[in-house]
Amino acid sequence: MTTPPQPDVCPILHLELGPLDLNLLGLRVQLNQVVLDVDAIPGPGNLLGNLLCAIAGLLDGVDLGGVLGNLLQTLIDALIRLLEGLGGGGTAAPTVRPT
Repeated sequence: MTTPPQPDVCPILHLELGPLDLNLLGLRVQLNQVVLDVDAIPGPGNLLGNLLCAIAGLLDGVDLGGVLGNLLQTLIDALIRLLEGLGGGGTAAPTVRPT
């Protein structure tokens, strides 16, 4: 049974575990489906709720794929420049003509 999130609640974690059946050296452990919802409730005196809601909202609206892609491209470009400075990678070797 799930309840709809309240407007002043920040969802932190939603975890659904399917059925689990373990046999550990003769000890049988059976677990039916488990649903775990963790919500932070902000408000006066709710220090942890306020902190977790602030942290959960930090990346709202941020295109993480674009940010990470740009960071990766910048690192690749820096590595190429470093290798070119060391005489390897990317640049053609000067041609030597016999005299």
